[in-house]
Amino acid sequence: MPHDNPLVQSIGFDLLGPEFGTDVERAIQSALADGAVFPEGADALAIFRGALASTIRDIENHPRGLLFQDFLRRGPYHSPGAIPPNERDQFLTDDETAAAVRFIHAHMINCFKGAIAELLAARACCGLLKQLQHDERASKDARLYVGDAVRARTLWRPGFRKGADLHIIDRSLSGGRAVVQGVGEVKSYQPLESRLERQLDNHLRRARRGIEICGVRYGAPDLHVEAGKGGDAARIAVVPGGWLLSRRFHFEPREGGRMLIVEPTLPPRLEDAIEQTGERDWRITLRWSVEALAAAAYEVTFWYMGKVGEAIYSGNVPKDWSEMTPHEAGRNAAKMMLYAAVIRAREKDREDEMEDTRAVALYNSYGFGYALGMNFRDPKGRREILFPEDLDEITRDGVTVNRCRVDGFDESEVKVS
Repeated sequence: MPHDNPLVQSIGFDLLGPEFGTDVERAIQSALADGAVFPEGADALAIFRGALASTIRDIENHPRGLLFQDFLRRGPYHSPGAIPPNERDQFLTDDETAAAVRFIHAHMINCFKGAIAELLAARACCGLLKQLQHDERASKDARLYVGDAVRARTLWRPGFRKGADLHIIDRSLSGGRAVVQGVGEVKSYQPLESRLERQLDNHLRRARRGIEICGVRYGAPDLHVEAGKGGDAARIAVVPGGWLLSRRFHFEPREGGRMLIVEPTLPPRLEDAIEQTGERDWRITLRWSVEALAAAAYEVTFWYMGKVGEAIYSGNVPKDWSEMTPHEAGRNAAKMMLYAAVIRAREKDREDEMEDTRAVALYNSYGFGYALGMNFRDPKGRREILFPEDLDEITRDGVTVNRCRVDGFDESEVKVS
């Protein structure tokens, strides 16, 4: 099904950064060359845009999708204390603000992370499929189906929904039969092994109940779940690497100010790693890490906020932001509302600091990039709001005057006066 979301029509792989974006493009192209089937699009760029469009649909159709837009329009009250009664309709309540921040942090970013990881995984899974075919664990006509190209029956309710992130299926058999020879689960974080195994087993259970491949439904007796030799279907776990992004940074002068430059980080491996971990189990470790995926997802989410801003502020950019485009106004609104959310959360002085932590993580990362913003912490290990002068102090002394630091920053880079 082609995507029809106009927001993604101008997006390119460069949004993910030069190295990361190029590798996502190459992963899709390699998978297409090996016969992989994607739910949307016939070329790499169309598939990439289709994946983002599908994610945006999920966000906008979520019960809190409209609350997120309201967060950019009205946001939380901008000062400590009670909201004046005559201004209550102009701002979100503290509970609404907390819900909006949770939605951005826990749902929106995770949705984009998952979509990107799924695209990256396609190349390595095609490589594994070739290995399985060589070992006669998969038939020569089996193909890899990615994401929503395959839907499976649910276990407890009627109907079809997305099943495994990846399926290996042979549809070449006579009589219109289909054989599921493997399922894959793609994670954008390091999961618990026990939970991952349960998910893979549930994917196989759902596949046995019935599947829908590119709109064509299969059920008994035309559907089988087994390997090429008649054994159990393969279970494939795909996880990111564990290496960290660089925290090295410097400022470069620009007309009217300066620009923060964070040193890019390349993966330590040139290829994804594939290993067999059991009789029917394989594990693929992507060459890109948890942090690299998260940083890319934060960038895509920030881009999306700008696109929402284009709709909110089209022809009506606030007077104080008159020099901004609607896209820039949307991104600026996000940072401004997140800063206000931090102020409101800290006023509550709750024992549970998660609300404050989420807002700080988002605010810092959108202002200074994921590597620095997510890892700026006070002496007790709590995330703290980051300002440019903090980075000046870290550059000079390794820590700020308040003993805040960037976790992972290499103090050997500190300039000695």
